[in-house]
Amino acid sequence: MATDARRRWVSQLRHGGFELGGAVAASAGPGVGGSREDNRQRLFLVLAAIFLTALLIANTVAGKLFRVGPVVLSVGVIPFPITFLLTDVVNEYFGRRGARFLTIVGLTMMLFATGIIMLAGYLPVAAESYVSQASFDNVFGLSWRLFLASLSAYLLGQISDIYFFGFFKRLTGSRILWLRATGSTAISQVIDTGIVNVAVFAGALPLSTIFQVASQGYLYKMAVAAAMTPLLYLAHRIITRRLGIAPHDVGPPAIPAFAGAGASGQ
Repeated sequence: MATDARRRWVSQLRHGGFELGGAVAASAGPGVGGSREDNRQRLFLVLAAIFLTALLIANTVAGKLFRVGPVVLSVGVIPFPITFLLTDVVNEYFGRRGARFLTIVGLTMMLFATGIIMLAGYLPVAAESYVSQASFDNVFGLSWRLFLASLSAYLLGQISDIYFFGFFKRLTGSRILWLRATGSTAISQVIDTGIVNVAVFAGALPLSTIFQVASQGYLYKMAVAAAMTPLLYLAHRIITRRLGIAPHDVGPPAIPAFAGAGASGQ
């Protein structure tokens, strides 16, 4: 009886896509911890989790500015460039539809986070609370405006990034990965950075300061995007050679089964 129960338990784990050994076995490559489709699904989940974490943290802390010498930057520029890298990786391996799906999930989570922050602000503060209402409002009082600005900037920026990544890929084929990654980021971040800085700081800061923050933020993002290019090539090497997952234009259907079976990735 105990042996039968153990066999059923192991079978359920395998059918659920989580073979014994988990991520360790999966990282060893196809055929060791699961099929290529298992690896594809795990990869998408990990990329999406990191993407969403970086996105939400960036938007939550973006209201604070810091100075590095003469340069004034938003704290949000620290985690936000991670989303550039991950969008490009998803676009490369899961296609345009995969990147759009991730964008929609990100937009939904931003709306969800906004709702939670607004609810937290409306709830009456208890006398025992370590954080006063005034302190909470000072930190998160701008969040509603910040998130509304970020929604439009994020959506337009992501759409343009996905489009131009595909545009450069059609021009170069599977070659010159850095061009489609950096080129799409350069264009999309003009839109994203401009919209979010104007919308968030208009009326609170002089126009000259807003332009300075936006310009310096854009240059910082591009410098980080260029510096992360080796990581993009490293990710490309690991995903292709270790996990056995081909880029979407030469591989199997782009989006994992749980995100839309039969998607072409185009």
